[in-house]
Parts: sequence; C-alpha cells; structure tokens
Amino acid sequence: MLTSINNTNQPFANQNASTTETKKNNKNLVESAKSEQPVEEKKIQYDKYGHTYVGGINVANSVLADKFSEEDVVRWKDILEKQGPLLTVFDRICFPPYSPPVSGTISMNFFDFMYLVEKGDVVNPQYALNATDAKQQVENGNWSTFFKHMTVHGKNVNAAEYMKSLPTIQRIYEMGLVKPNGGLMTFDDMTSLLQQKKYEEQKTRLDRAHIYQVEKPVLEMNTSEKMKQGYRNSI
Repeated sequence: MLTSINNTNQPFANQNASTTETKKNNKNLVESAKSEQPVEEKKIQYDKYGHTYVGGINVANSVLADKFSEEDVVRWKDILEKQGPLLTVFDRICFPPYSPPVSGTISMNFFDFMYLVEKGDVVNPQYALNATDAKQQVENGNWSTFFKHMTVHGKNVNAAEYMKSLPTIQRIYEMGLVKPNGGLMTFDDMTSLLQQKKYEEQKTRLDRAHIYQVEKPVLEMNTSEKMKQGYRNSI
C-alpha cells in the first residue's frame, strides 16, 4: 500500500523518505503496467525466404499485402484451407482447360485475388468486358456443368452452393482480371500494373507541381492588381 505524503501524523523528517518511497512505488507501478500492455506486432512481416506475413499468416508472394486487414486474411485463409468455391474458381481460371501454363510463369496470389474480387473495382480496363460479353464467357466456360460434377476429397460438392459463385465469376471478367487467352492475370502482370500505376501517379504529382510553379507568379500578379484596383475604386 502506498504511503501518503500528506499524513500529518508523520514526523516532518520522515516525509522526505515517504515521498521518495511513494515516487519509487509509483514508478514501479507504471513500469509494471507497461510490461503488461500487449506489444502490437507489425501488420506486415517478412521472413528470410521472402514470404510475406499479415497478422502472422503467410500470404506468400502477395503484392497487395499492405492493403489487407488481418480479419480479411483470416477469412481468406479459411477459404483456402477448406477449399471453398472461390478457391475452385481461382484454380480453374489460373489454369484454364486446354491451356497449359507457360514455363516460368507464377500465378496470381490467391490473397491478392480475393482482395480484388471483394473490392470489385476494374483492375485492367484493357481486358475488362461489358456485362453481356462477361456473361457469355461464363456460359462458354460451362461453369454450371463443372460445379455439378465437381468433387473435393472424392466427394461431390454442394452444387447449389457453388452456383452462387456465378455472378462473381462474371464480375471477374468485367474487372479485367482475365486475359484474352482465358487465363487469370499472373504475378508478373500484377507487378507491372502496380508499377505503371505508381508511375502515372508520380507523373500526375509532378505535372501539378510544374503547373503550380508556372501559374503562381500570374496568380500573385492578378491578386496584386485586384487589390490595387479595389483601393483605387474606394477613393
């Protein structure tokens, strides 16, 4: 129990000792409280093999990891482990039938795929299809038939549950995630797209800065003239 320094029953000489002891005890309490506080880990970490971790979960070669929330990563990992419908969609588009992968090509990261699909924005306007053409691609892919005959661990899946993914598959085509050859954008495609976006953003900032430097003297001159004219009019 802490000793009060305002205790009038204590001799004056002991109050200094009491004060010192109180400060010492207070310091110990603060240090103890600090040690009990959980240390927040960095959201993104990397191991010596180049793997990326978000909230302690390995998201492999993700290029969008800095945009993930830890809650989303946990949910996506569950889909991955349980081989949910969207993992099936991802695998089938990554490696479309009759289109063997090009040697040395790395597929898009599954966590990046989930982030983009759930966000729903157009990723690559060059490949983006309108709703009619995207729907036709879904029909051409015979997805309904594929789900009806699909098995996981040797057992037929709940086709009705998997059919709920059909609108998502259509949206994937509308977002431009699928290339003209029918395959999903690759890791290299995603990296190039991000680099291009950063270049364009940087160029826009530089252009704006240049325009401001050019127009600044003109703006200042116009402001000065307006002030002078206002003064003349007030006379």
